[in-house]
This record gives sequence, C-alpha cells and structure tokens, in this order.
Amino acid sequence: MERTVVTRRTWTIAGVAVVAVLVVVLVILQFTLKGIAEGKVRDEVGDDSAKVTVKASPALKLLFGDADEIDVDTPTVAGDQQAPLGRLLDRAKDVGRTDARVGQIQVAGEAGNLTLRNVHAIVEDGRVRATASLSIRELAALVPGGGSLKALPSGSGGEPRFSITVAVPLLGDTTVDGAVVAQDGAVQAAAEGLPIPLAITIFQDPSISVDAVQGRSSGDRLQISFTGALN
Repeated sequence: MERTVVTRRTWTIAGVAVVAVLVVVLVILQFTLKGIAEGKVRDEVGDDSAKVTVKASPALKLLFGDADEIDVDTPTVAGDQQAPLGRLLDRAKDVGRTDARVGQIQVAGEAGNLTLRNVHAIVEDGRVRATASLSIRELAALVPGGGSLKALPSGSGGEPRFSITVAVPLLGDTTVDGAVVAQDGAVQAAAEGLPIPLAITIFQDPSISVDAVQGRSSGDRLQISFTGALN
C-alpha cells in the first residue's frame, strides 16, 4: 500500500489557504454587519434619505449593538416633540462618539411648537454638545398673550440676551430684558423682572440635562450652542 506523505510545504500551503478563507469571511462579515447596523440606525432616524456611517473595530462589536462611531446626516428625525432626539440619543449611549446633523426638528412647549434648524449634536463620553438656529419671530409668537422680542448683545457668559415686551395685567405693555439660559435641564428663553415668571422652552429632551447655553443673533436668526449630560 502506498503511503501519502504530507510535507511541510503542503502544510504551509494549507495553512495559508485557511488564513485566506478566514480573511475573506471576516471582510464579508464586517461589511454585512456594517450594512445591517447602518440600516437599523436609518430606521431609528426614520428617514430613508438619511446618510449613516457606522464604524466599529472589531466588527463583531456590532453584534452586541456597540460601535466606535456613528455619523448621521438627515433632513429630519423620527423623535416626537417631547423627545426630539430621544431615539438617537438612546443609541448614542452604546457608541463611543455620535455625530448627528439634522436639517430641522420640532420642539413642543407649553405655549406651542418651535422649529430648530441646522441642528448639529456631538455625543461623546456621556456629554452632548449641540448647536441650532431658530427664528426670533417664531420664538416671539410663543409669548403668552402676545409680545415681541428684540435681540440684544450677548451677556458676559456668552448667553443670548433680548428685550421682551409683553402685556401685563394692570400695567399694560411692559418691556423687560431676558436671556436664553439652561434651566431645569432645558434650554429656555426666560424674562427677568416680571411679577409673573415667564419662560419659553426652546429645547428639551428627557435624554439630556442641559447645563450651559451660549449664542448670538443676526437679523431674525438666533444661533445657540449648548452642552449637557446624557441621562
């Protein structure tokens, strides 16, 4: 009976072949998991036109819902007006860094709804840094009983300031100063010196506790930036 002799060269060739197959499988797995993860984020954002990029090393992280970085660029998000970035922020808790750009989102307040535009939020290490713009006229329309806002130079801490004219019972039209501030974990436009407190919610999401606000105005546009911690 003839014996088959397996040479060292044969073993080397077989080993290289196995490694090559494993590399191909890992590459296919990486692209497959990446595509699935990006599709899931796109579904959560709620807009098929959203541009989503997910990065993870190793790719097997994606099996457990983890990722190193997620980039999102979308016209809108599927969050409701009480939690406009809720689902995206929930996802960010399992990601090293999330960079999201949203064309516009609707924020609900007690006095009505407000549209934030050109929203850019970065979430990293449990912290949120965000910028957005809004219409001063649209903000003024939310003043209870009617009123008007006029932009003023920013405060010493960089917070946006304004004068607000409102109708006060028994006093008639009254003009006081106010500022856009972090209050109760939200971004609010708060008037100062009125006998009855007046605050209009600009941004609030239960997933964030806002702790600082800065900004500036130009014409009808108010540009704000704020920071906060993920809840």
